[in-house]
Amino acid sequence: MDRIIIEDLQVYAYHGVAQEERTIGQMFFVSLRIGSNLERAAASDDVNDTLNYADLCNDVQTVMQSGKCNLIEAAAMNIIQHLFRKYSDIAEISITLKKPWAPMGHHLKYAAVELERKRGDKDEW
Repeated sequence: MDRIIIEDLQVYAYHGVAQEERTIGQMFFVSLRIGSNLERAAASDDVNDTLNYADLCNDVQTVMQSGKCNLIEAAAMNIIQHLFRKYSDIAEISITLKKPWAPMGHHLKYAAVELERKRGDKDEW
């Protein structure tokens, strides 16, 4: 499977269990591994034959900023659902959503979730 990879897209959003996270917000880092057949794009060298990376980043930012979730698990699933619905060429998605300054009373680099889904796993896409 061919893949498009976007690593650590920075998005300021308002997700978290604590009220201050949902009020003040914080930076999140989103990484995507998108499975799609890229053979046509590789042969044509035409951006119209692939998934536009800037559009994908804009979509992730829009989804992250369009609502407030308690859990990053829910925010990550919202992104997966949106991308599957919008882009029929996507066969599978792996997303890592990092929360670098998670207020848990411990020093850590980040807390994160990683979700992987394939088209057809659920009827909802």
